[in-house]
Amino acid sequence: MRIKDLPNWPPQPRGAFNASYESPTSEQAVLKELVRVQDNSVTFTTTFAGKQFTYDCEVSNSKLAKNLAEVLERNTGKTLMQLGALDVEA
Repeated sequence: MRIKDLPNWPPQPRGAFNASYESPTSEQAVLKELVRVQDNSVTFTTTFAGKQFTYDCEVSNSKLAKNLAEVLERNTGKTLMQLGALDVEA
């Protein structure tokens, strides 16, 4: 399955932001690092315009979350759009 076929892909950035910050599109957000995998949730950060954004992506089960995390770890530096074209084992 392609990452872009996951129901919650691409996730929206979360957390508190300065009102003047522009949220990145999937073409602009560049994967910086995997933060953690917990149960069926994968947390990662991206960068855009010199700022860092945090994302939580919930998937259907913990095995898929682990597989997604492995793909993300191997593909830092790619945009969320580029990541969406990659395969992840369901």
